[in-house]
Amino acid sequence: MADEDFTLEDSTPEGVLGSRDPNAVDMFGEPLKPAVVEGSAAYTVIARKYRPRTFEDLYGQEAMVRTLKNAFASGRIAHAFMLTGVRGVGKTTTARLLARALNYETDALHEPSLDLKDEGRHCKAIIEGRHMDVLELDAASRTGVADMRELLDGVRYAPVEARYKVYIIDEVHMLSTGAFNALLKTLEEPPPHAKFIFATT
Repeated sequence: MADEDFTLEDSTPEGVLGSRDPNAVDMFGEPLKPAVVEGSAAYTVIARKYRPRTFEDLYGQEAMVRTLKNAFASGRIAHAFMLTGVRGVGKTTTARLLARALNYETDALHEPSLDLKDEGRHCKAIIEGRHMDVLELDAASRTGVADMRELLDGVRYAPVEARYKVYIIDEVHMLSTGAFNALLKTLEEPPPHAKFIFATT
């Protein structure tokens, strides 16, 4: 068989791709996009596209959100948080939301807040994972003592832009004993500008 036998150029009847109902919607109620768009952006998986952007969007986590709201309202914000649960419940998403809440700042508000409806000064950079005061470590792939020391090298220095330096350590149960011992001293006596968020199954 020749290569040309596998082409689909003439197999689709004329106008079939362009004959969608203009009022059709997808399963989320959004208007259907054209099948092929010239120069379109890269495909985004559903889990990222519909990831919660505020604490109100965290369905099924009402007890945790209430506890955090009470802590923020009373000014008793812990220096470390442990988020646990099975895969897919939103531990890492919650960690990023919490990092935003700790460093939330607008023209009118200059204190930590769980009300993230309006985008703050640091929110966009934290969401995109490029904020220099929010440091993430995937402990599943970086389990060594050197990795932990590299992460904690700058903990004694004040944050550059934000209110707090936030260290998010995902899959924290995968850290080696040596790496956890390297973290322990800092975790027991952290500087006032450092916050730690651990996510684990």
